[in-house]
Amino acid sequence: MLQRPDVLFQPAARQHFLRGVRYMTAALRPTLGPFPRGVLVAPERGIGREPEWLDSSGLIARRMVRLADEYADPGAMFVRHMVWRLHEDVFDGAATAAVIFQELIEQGMRLVAAGSDPLRLRCHLIDAMESICAALTAQAMPLEGRQQITSVAESLCADPLIAATLGEVLDVMGAEGCIDTRSGVRSGIEREYTEGMVYESAILSPRSQSEGISRQIKLEQAALLISDLEVVNPHDLLPAMELALASGAKALVLIVDHLADEAHALLEINRRNGVLPSFAVRVPGLRREEQVAALEDIAVLTGGFPLRREAGAALSTITPAHLGRVRRAWASVSHFGLARGNGDPRALRSYLDTLRRAFERAANPLTRRDLQQRIGRLSGGSAVVRVCGVTTAETSARLALVQRTVHVLRGALRSGVVPGGGAALLACRRAVRAMGSDDAAAAYAVWRRALEAPARAIAANAGCDSNAIIRILDSLPAGYGLDARSGQLADMRSAGVLDPVETLIAAVRAAGSSAALALTIEAQVYRRSPPASVEP
Repeated sequence: MLQRPDVLFQPAARQHFLRGVRYMTAALRPTLGPFPRGVLVAPERGIGREPEWLDSSGLIARRMVRLADEYADPGAMFVRHMVWRLHEDVFDGAATAAVIFQELIEQGMRLVAAGSDPLRLRCHLIDAMESICAALTAQAMPLEGRQQITSVAESLCADPLIAATLGEVLDVMGAEGCIDTRSGVRSGIEREYTEGMVYESAILSPRSQSEGISRQIKLEQAALLISDLEVVNPHDLLPAMELALASGAKALVLIVDHLADEAHALLEINRRNGVLPSFAVRVPGLRREEQVAALEDIAVLTGGFPLRREAGAALSTITPAHLGRVRRAWASVSHFGLARGNGDPRALRSYLDTLRRAFERAANPLTRRDLQQRIGRLSGGSAVVRVCGVTTAETSARLALVQRTVHVLRGALRSGVVPGGGAALLACRRAVRAMGSDDAAAAYAVWRRALEAPARAIAANAGCDSNAIIRILDSLPAGYGLDARSGQLADMRSAGVLDPVETLIAAVRAAGSSAALALTIEAQVYRRSPPASVEP
């Protein structure tokens, strides 16, 4: 028999919601600062399984699928949804958003309880939020040089070795460079630079592999057959081989969806006879849209034209215009790469501009990630960062940390950085001092208090009196904050304590818009046995 849900109205619903917000934020607040404290997450089920030690606020929130307190659970899940979406978008800033959100809710609910109109308050909070974002943008400065990049990386990952490696890699590759993170075989972190574009794709002709430790095939001056077709009959390859030889190519690379054993044998015979050495690789990508994008990118880089099955193409219809050309091509059991394609440079620049515009317009995190990878591959070089720990769990944790840090550093290189340690947010209090109506003044006062929350949390996590720190900072110029590494108040720019402005703006927007919405809640429905919030 289904149990009837409980419906609570204000002020009781407000009190329960706020209690849930406090629960969730209390679990995320310790992760703020250069020396984040961890949160131990017990395994969901099973005896003897190892608990997780996490210092990523986004992942901590992700693991908290339901509170035992059913009345506080909606407030906690509201925060969880907000910080996880932020984590998916920018990979950082979740704890900052959570502490700002809590302060906005605490102060805002007091105003609502005192008689303020929640809808008017919502509008004024959104207006103030836009002023704060504009003030953050005005403070931004470019992130330049290996030292600055390393400093920001260390503030993100709290690991000097990872920070130094990523500082070098991002300094070399830039914001658009293709950076591939993989599990290594030796403890620590290593980096390697590769010319050209690299794809994760399986080789389809293993008998063509050369002997040796690297187990790679390397071809020079190769023609490319760019397609997503299946090669069943070896005779289907003859037109492409004849065109490659006629064009003066010394080798042939086949990008296909499937290669039959008989076609493998033909490639092997040619290799042994020294006639047109070849290898075949599977079309890169797991999703269909990934495969189509990869074929288009390779065609632009190499000057070829893709043969796609949706267009009714067949290997028998191939012409010289379909074949691309590259100076070097290589393949292994897991990756293949192309360097120095013969595509039209002007067409490549135009194509890259189109991808960059699409990246700026894209709102979906997965779409932005795919576009970033495509731009990086076409930009002319790749870097591989290999990470390995003592245990499998440590390797996975360090790999996730490197990926998160790389993503945030890309944003910092694109949009710039501001003084860290909460100093940039403290400086934004001046942007919300304008007084209008009583409701506007009250909303701005709420924001001024909320902008202090990250600096207060960092000070408390460093063992300092947050009230005393804020009082002293109020008497110092803008840009000063607590350098938690030394325990001293300093100019954050000079001390090298910097935050990506893109992350701070995203955190302010997430906290401000979520709090403005939450303040308009008039009733809440509680179920006795709610489903676990697996997906935010």
